[in-house]
Amino acid sequence: MKTVMNSPQIRQGIATCQSNDDDDPDFLAEEMLPSKLISPKSRQLNLSSTSKSHRRCTVCQKKSSNRHRQVVVPHEARTQAFIEKCIVIPANSRCCPNHLLGNYFTQESISKIPEVNNTTLFNRKEDYQRLTGLTRNQFEAVANTVTDLRKSEIRSVKTCLAILLVKLRTGFSNSILATLFSLEIHQIQRATHAARSSLMKSFVPLFLGFQHMSHDKFTRDYTTPTARTLFADNQQDTGILVLDGTYIYLQKSSHHHFQKQTYSMHKGRSLVKPMMIVATDGYILNVLGPYYADGHNNDASIIKHAFKTNADEINTWMHEDDVMVVDRGFRDGAKQQTVDEANTTRLVTKVRWVVESANGRIKQWKFLDKVVAKHYVPHIGDFVRIVCALVNCFRQPLIDDFGNDDIGKEMIEKAQLDNHVKHMCRGAQPFEKKTVYKEVDGATELDMFPRISLDHLRQITMGIYQIKSAKRYTDAHQEDDNYALFICKDRPDLLRVKMHSRHSSSRCYHLWLEYDENEVTGWYCTFKVGCCAYIASVVWYLGYHRWNIGAAQSVNASGKFSSSILNAKDVPEESDLSDVESVDSYIE
Repeated sequence: MKTVMNSPQIRQGIATCQSNDDDDPDFLAEEMLPSKLISPKSRQLNLSSTSKSHRRCTVCQKKSSNRHRQVVVPHEARTQAFIEKCIVIPANSRCCPNHLLGNYFTQESISKIPEVNNTTLFNRKEDYQRLTGLTRNQFEAVANTVTDLRKSEIRSVKTCLAILLVKLRTGFSNSILATLFSLEIHQIQRATHAARSSLMKSFVPLFLGFQHMSHDKFTRDYTTPTARTLFADNQQDTGILVLDGTYIYLQKSSHHHFQKQTYSMHKGRSLVKPMMIVATDGYILNVLGPYYADGHNNDASIIKHAFKTNADEINTWMHEDDVMVVDRGFRDGAKQQTVDEANTTRLVTKVRWVVESANGRIKQWKFLDKVVAKHYVPHIGDFVRIVCALVNCFRQPLIDDFGNDDIGKEMIEKAQLDNHVKHMCRGAQPFEKKTVYKEVDGATELDMFPRISLDHLRQITMGIYQIKSAKRYTDAHQEDDNYALFICKDRPDLLRVKMHSRHSSSRCYHLWLEYDENEVTGWYCTFKVGCCAYIASVVWYLGYHRWNIGAAQSVNASGKFSSSILNAKDVPEESDLSDVESVDSYIE
């Protein structure tokens, strides 16, 4: 009503009108008219429709043939169906001639029109993110790249693409997808195959593989200063790649030979291993494989196979002075590390964590995180590559700060320093004996221990992983009352701590910290070389947690759920002997 009144003709009529219309409730005075028209919000109607087909009758679903010819549904009949049953019949739909009386449906025929709910799963912007892992604009961008994907009479191009993306993101079975998209299971299977083939042809090559990016661009834009300082002597043209295998679990196969090749002794289950090749900022350069999981396909064998077979032209793309950052699984026959090797491992860990985070990113698509059905085994590599291409295209890099290379220089300097605390505790002096220490209460004593800020703690740990773990280590040891702190009788600035392993209750580690009133001057742990999570937890507890109220409230958060789980070892100390004997008799 207001939109009509705001037209120029109505405005001119109101201006020339001389009568008093104050009593007219529908009258809108000139000064009350809004200066700017605001379009109303869009509304979506949940209307049912019929499937658009030239082969089947809209009413009875009978197939068209030479003996049973069908006609186009007249416009009047389509309007009749919409008015009487609120069903939308697409233009050029077909029906049998006996369903029509003139240009209208018979009453019997209109009552038989099947109602198909044609409402989309993506009614809100949030639905795109939840169901596909992409925003609406990102989904539209992907749909525009799959130019070879054609619509059919049962689904559109976007519906076909959405079926695959929803399956990858949620891990839903084909039967559930058939219910959600109002299709048959075999139609879901064909749509998944068509979308997968189209994405592998049109979308994945743009964002994944050695050929989608030049070596110069990779070294210039995707190599962090810290990695370049640690492993490339600040050479700008040296490529640094981080490699690691991830696991895609499979259903157990009845084919004995295939079951033997896909069974992992390490994980104790069937799986295949795609090999991830990642830049130092988290960008996924390429995915090789997938490979089998038996003893012939360890990480070292996989990378040898890639170079000998020139997988995806890897020998052509890589340069002679490029660096590959790997874990110990890539070294055949690797044994216990020396101190120097352990210090080098600390440098590797500083860079290699991005590949673990990249693996975690692709596992957010639940299809890759669940047990994959056997009939999808031939296409696992395609699914992994599609997800990796989506991550590269639409996700921010794991590391976007390329301006600070001081951490790399400082880590190299510290790796070359000698650990004087280790020599002191392991040397001739009896600092390893229990008799030279006395137990202290960390909450009330040790006032000489310096107060440390989180920024200073990050400088000690060279990152945040140990700080995050320190909170949980402290929580666990305080709950079990096994946070044992000892101070040296002869040297009050030397602290000895006994901590139990988080994996095994029977294993414990000893660590020493040397400090003064201003800072922690040295440390040594029997578990790891460098500032491990055990060292970080003690420094965090004594130097930060004791003085920070907010941190104190965050610890012991597990009590809210641990009390809801029963523990069979918690039984009364005094029990009736006859009851125990009766229980034992039942067990026998």
